[in-house]
Amino acid sequence: MTAPARRRPAPALRVGSALRWTWIALVVAVVVFPVWVTVATAVSPPGRTGLAAMFPAPGDLTLDNVRTALAGFPLVRQFGVSVMVTALQTTAQVVLAAAAAYALVFPTWRGRTVAFVLILGTLAIPGESSVIPNFQLVSSLGLRNTVLGIVLPFLAVGYPVFLLRQAFGQLPREVWEAARLDGASHLRCLTRVVLPMAAPQVVTAALWCALAAWNGYFWPLLITDTPEQRTVQVGLAQLAAGESTTPAVVYAGTLVVLLPTLLLVLVGQRFLVRGLATRAR
Repeated sequence: MTAPARRRPAPALRVGSALRWTWIALVVAVVVFPVWVTVATAVSPPGRTGLAAMFPAPGDLTLDNVRTALAGFPLVRQFGVSVMVTALQTTAQVVLAAAAAYALVFPTWRGRTVAFVLILGTLAIPGESSVIPNFQLVSSLGLRNTVLGIVLPFLAVGYPVFLLRQAFGQLPREVWEAARLDGASHLRCLTRVVLPMAAPQVVTAALWCALAAWNGYFWPLLITDTPEQRTVQVGLAQLAAGESTTPAVVYAGTLVVLLPTLLLVLVGQRFLVRGLATRAR
C-alpha cells in the first residue's frame, strides 16, 4: 500500500502563519533594540556615536565608559542606597500584603469586603496627591536624606494586597481549616500553610514591589538633597544632565542601573509566569 499523500496547508493558513511570526519578530525587535543599543554603546570605545557605537567590533569592546560613569559620579554609593531602599521596601510591602490578604480571605469577620473595597480604592488615588502630606510628615520626623525617609510612605500599598488576596482565595480552604483544628495559630497558618502553597504568587508580588522600589525617582529626588543619600535613578538623571557627559557614559550608567532589574526578572521568571498564569484563572 502506498502512504497517503500529505495535505498541504491552505494558502490562507500559510499567509496567516507568516504574518503572525512577522508580527512576533517585530515586537521582539522593538523590545530588544533599546537594550542592545544601551549595552553596545556602553562597551564601545569612548567618543563613538551612531552606528559605529551600536555595532562595535569584538576587538573594540571596552569598559572605559563604565569606569568613567562610576568615577565621575557617586553611583556606587547611590547603588548601595538603592539596594537598601529596595530590600526594606519590598520586605515591608510583601509582609504587610500577605498579612492583609490572609485576613481578607480566611478568618470570617464583619466588614472584610468593605475593607477590601477600600484597599482597592487606594489604587485609584494618584500618588501625586499625597506628596505634600508625605513630605511634611517625613520632614517633621527628621528623616530627610535617610533611607527610612525614602521608604516610609511606601511601606504598604494596595496592589500586592490585591494580588495575594486573589491568590489566597484560590487555595483549598479545607487545608487551612484542618490546620486550625490542629491548634495552629493564625501566624503559623500563614507562614506554614498559606505562603508555601502560594509561593509563585508571593514571588510575583515581591518582584513587582522590588522593581517599583528600584525604579522610584520622584520621591527620592524630592526627599533628599545630598548626592550621597540619593538613589541610583536620581544619580543617573544627574549624570545625564552633566554638561561634559557623553552619550556613551550615560548609556554605561544606564547599563549599571539596568543590570539588577534584569537579574531579578531572569531569576524570578519561572515564578512570575506561574504566578500570573494562576492569577488569570
